[in-house]
Amino acid sequence: MKIVLADDHPMFTAGVRNYLNHVPDCRVVASVTSSDALVRCLESTPCDLVITEFAMPMVRVSDGLHLLSYIRRHHPQTWLVVLTMNAFPVVLYQIVNSGANGLLHKSDEIPELGKTIRHLGNGSPYMGPSFKALLRNGIDGQAKSHIPSPRETEVLRLYAAGNSLRDIARRMNKSVKTVSLQKASAMKKLGLSNDIELGRYCAAVSGDTVQSPGCGDWFLPGPETSDYRN
Repeated sequence: MKIVLADDHPMFTAGVRNYLNHVPDCRVVASVTSSDALVRCLESTPCDLVITEFAMPMVRVSDGLHLLSYIRRHHPQTWLVVLTMNAFPVVLYQIVNSGANGLLHKSDEIPELGKTIRHLGNGSPYMGPSFKALLRNGIDGQAKSHIPSPRETEVLRLYAAGNSLRDIARRMNKSVKTVSLQKASAMKKLGLSNDIELGRYCAAVSGDTVQSPGCGDWFLPGPETSDYRN
């Protein structure tokens, strides 16, 4: 199994690589330190499995959820395992719903990674012990009504990035009232009561990086850098 590692903490990556070197039939073929580098790496490096941090530095990719969506859409045959310190239940459910084949907390024991690899292909995502209880309702489908629609999610992202409701309405060709209702609906579904909590949620899905106003597209032109290596 050819594996690509993606994490912006080199010491963590080194630990994972060292463990995988002792897993039969597994070989790390590349490692990257940003979401943008991962996208470029997958275009040139065939692999069977991507093991990625959820929140990494990003320029062209707007957030972790869109990164997962991109990988699933453009590399549907590639297994996808996500590592994260995120504790937002709604964000974790969105990760699972995006098509991730495994979800581990970075505090889980390293052998959980081997269990995840052995579980691939069983038809259901593997949950690390830290997330099993937390996501039980989501996996059973009870939390679906609490997930914002794509349009509501986009309104939240644009608002958190500093755009006014009027700016968002003009951009989406909607009325200010419609946009305001979408923002309120999304925040209610996420259990967010004010703009401070909204900012924290958006930071959780974007790796503490919120897009600047005017950067609404999830995949944007940006400087090309090459930071992946075998």
